[in-house]
Amino acid sequence: MLAILLGLTSPLAPPEGIRAFCIDFNWGPGGINGFAGPGVWADASPEEHVAWYAGLGADTIQTFAVSCNGYAWYQGGVVPPQPGLNHDFLTEVVRLGHVRGMKVMGYFCAGSNTRWGQQHPDLSYGVPSAPHLPFTDVYLDDLCASVADALKVTGMDGFMVDWVWNPTRPTVDGHERWIDAEKQLYGQLMGRAFPGEAALSAADRLAYARRAIDHCWERLHAAAKAANPRCIIWLSCSQPRHPEVVDSPMFRQVDWLMNENPNPDDLQAVAGMIGPQTKLVQCLVGWGDAHDAARVLGKRGQATFSAAGVYGFSRPGDNSLPLPVDEYRRRRAITFAGNDRNIAILARWFHGEPVTDPVITVEPGPDGRIVLTPETVNVDGSSPVVQDGQVGHWGRPADTVNWRFHVPAEREYTLRLTSAVMTGMAGSRLDVEVGGQRIEVTTLETGPTWRDYVTVELGRVKLPAGEQTLTIRPQAEPAWHSVSIKALELAE
Repeated sequence: MLAILLGLTSPLAPPEGIRAFCIDFNWGPGGINGFAGPGVWADASPEEHVAWYAGLGADTIQTFAVSCNGYAWYQGGVVPPQPGLNHDFLTEVVRLGHVRGMKVMGYFCAGSNTRWGQQHPDLSYGVPSAPHLPFTDVYLDDLCASVADALKVTGMDGFMVDWVWNPTRPTVDGHERWIDAEKQLYGQLMGRAFPGEAALSAADRLAYARRAIDHCWERLHAAAKAANPRCIIWLSCSQPRHPEVVDSPMFRQVDWLMNENPNPDDLQAVAGMIGPQTKLVQCLVGWGDAHDAARVLGKRGQATFSAAGVYGFSRPGDNSLPLPVDEYRRRRAITFAGNDRNIAILARWFHGEPVTDPVITVEPGPDGRIVLTPETVNVDGSSPVVQDGQVGHWGRPADTVNWRFHVPAEREYTLRLTSAVMTGMAGSRLDVEVGGQRIEVTTLETGPTWRDYVTVELGRVKLPAGEQTLTIRPQAEPAWHSVSIKALELAE
């Protein structure tokens, strides 16, 4: 028998801050590096994408002007479109999004552009899926022209600029190797000749790096605001406390500043470095289990993010879309793994709904037994997943699971655990905590798969009458190898 504790299940008002999402066309097959190849996702439907974003509850669509492969997502611009582009994608998304009252933002990657690097090998450190472009005037001329063009041609409200970082340089004998174009840029920005890799001090390297980023930002900001003074420039920064950007003019002048790092403390750290017009945004979806949207929004949500912005991104599915939005909203969040779980949490947040699943209290059966199953579990963390009748995929030892259940009168129970541990994955330690008592368990192999379940008796526990909570808490040492849990049983 089950009882559901509704708790905070009454609808809340949707948050006032930015509610943004991106179906990320940088992800996909066919590229010469880690980015999607030219033309991948070129058949994406603007109508289907806008409908998906609207269903999610987003008020801001972040899609693409030019993706990292260097090709554009709109027709008739200065940058060649994605090969085989079926629609005037960005322009149509802007039109359809505006009909629904949504902002539509494009995207540019300042530090990486595969097509441009291939065309200008003397101005690029190859074409890896990492920052590889020094901010030379030749490159910035093209970047700024493409930004201005996209703003004018598509009518987009603004754009995200990503990877405003200096290039990753090869290292030989402990020293970075600089291409001639960047040595010349060093002289231009520092007012003196490049001293050579071995003679470059850490202080001068940092001073140059900051000036190079400032140089890029000054050009980019001026070009965008000249094209559309009301456009929103949205900076995505994965390391907002990095010495190359901390306290930079870019932070003070940008319209939206997003912390892409899963740790929201970084967002708070830069709050004193921004301008009066700058809105802060926190990325909470995109890097799988590294994000824990439920924990962040559940504990800090109303206080921290009701007025600030929340953002997520996802690689496209086979049809260029993630799972259907109604599936994210219909199923318990803990039945999704990785990024999909965080999307489900974000959908709830965007719609003003509680981000945590309803808590289920288990009642004893007619024979007095209390059976705790995956269908009634509560999860604290991003990795344990309820699928195929088990709690599995438990990759993070910091994550715990628990069950609430009702004890009708004080009594003693025998506690049994039904679980599976695949061959070669034994030896993890976990604690089973209930009623102020703790039972230590070391996992043993049960068979060749994570479905070869074995039931073991863990011991006797004495519990008082009333609501109780049983928690399973992994130990980080020795190394955690997961466990698949089928059921726990408390029997008199």
